[in-house]
Amino acid sequence: MTSESTTDTNDYALEPVPESAQTSGVAVGMINGALAFAVPGLITGIEIGEALGFWESLAAFLVGGLILAFFGTVTALVGRANRLTSFVTIRHVFGVWGAKLVSFCFVLSLLGWYGVNLDLFALATNGLLVDYLSITFNSSAIEWGVSAVIVITTLYGFQRMEKLSTWLVPIMGVVTLFLLIKSAMAMESSGGLAAVEPTMSFGTAVSAVVGSFIVSIVLLPDLARFCRTKRDAWSASFIPFFLLSTFVYIAASLAANVFGSDDILALMVKVGLGLAAFVLLICSSWLTNVLNLYSASLGAAAVINGGKQKVLIIAMGVMGAVASSLNLLDSFSEFLFSLSIMFTPVAAIYCADFFILRKQAVYRTDDFIPSFNISAIAAWITGILFTFTSVETGLFITPIEAIDALIVSLVSYLILSYIARAFGTNISNRASNTSGATVSTRSSIDSNTDSRTDNPIKNSTKRENP
Repeated sequence: MTSESTTDTNDYALEPVPESAQTSGVAVGMINGALAFAVPGLITGIEIGEALGFWESLAAFLVGGLILAFFGTVTALVGRANRLTSFVTIRHVFGVWGAKLVSFCFVLSLLGWYGVNLDLFALATNGLLVDYLSITFNSSAIEWGVSAVIVITTLYGFQRMEKLSTWLVPIMGVVTLFLLIKSAMAMESSGGLAAVEPTMSFGTAVSAVVGSFIVSIVLLPDLARFCRTKRDAWSASFIPFFLLSTFVYIAASLAANVFGSDDILALMVKVGLGLAAFVLLICSSWLTNVLNLYSASLGAAAVINGGKQKVLIIAMGVMGAVASSLNLLDSFSEFLFSLSIMFTPVAAIYCADFFILRKQAVYRTDDFIPSFNISAIAAWITGILFTFTSVETGLFITPIEAIDALIVSLVSYLILSYIARAFGTNISNRASNTSGATVSTRSSIDSNTDSRTDNPIKNSTKRENP
């Protein structure tokens, strides 16, 4: 899930952010922090909590949160050093068409989140109708009808929805705290938690936690480019990805284990929230999908080099409604796991490129950019295939699949890049002289290839979590 500023201010989409536009890490971190309180975050905590039990899920949340925070810090440092958007950064590493391929995959993930949130909206709406009017509607009809409303809202009321988010997020934070307190009180009065037979491996649970925010991690340079200092880059990562998201996951997991339910609506009712829970869930799903739809349209514009934004928003709305028919909510943990395997390698590759191959020499608009960086594409595919086939092959590096994807893709990229250099090819899009300095040739960036804009003070985020 992501959001973009719709203002006409200069958001430096194709140029480095100047010092006058830089801000604190706390301000940047709170943008992604808002996403932690969206309903999918609660669902993540519930599903992992039910699968592992509270105490083991607590460990998974902490480990996954630390991985996200440290990995996010590295991607934030890339953004802070270069002051460029994630798309421009990925373009330098993967090549012009390689970056389009990556962006296309991001659009698919956003449509997946869109479908999940439509499912949540239909679930909350029918729950409200049953409890107060004793009627229900066809879920597919609700999803398509709501998608139409979301499309209209995105086309004509996006800025108002941005303002609504500033009110909704603190309320969701209070609701989550209330859920945690009530669950802890119920646990104390019942004498503890019942033992749970795990139905998910610890490594898969950690990978699901990583997957919940991996899109935000990969695209964190969009926000971190506004950070003043390296310490601000740390804050921009640890606040949302470790502190706030872990808090939400723990609250949801405890509630699921105490009350023995995986239904977020039922849990809210059991702690005494009642009608407020339904309204908040509906508003949260609506708001989140407006942001997802807008960002998906921008990603699609980057892939096809432009296009009328209104047409793209409508098209993405239709595709998102189709995605809701896939019932991703029924296999939510698997969806998150897949995201972690798909996108962790992307961040690993561009971090390796910047910190190891370039030795932190910043990307410049006059760098030569090929159509494809074969080394980056091959390493990305290698990391994905290795991890998805590890169960069949029995090959594991660590117990955590997302870490395996990171290691394999990073090492593969370095090996392929060094081989390319050794054979004097331009596959890796890098040429080094004897002093280690990077030699580049001029090539202007086509402004139509990057439709993403970001302003951390206003509302720009690129996320995953839901």
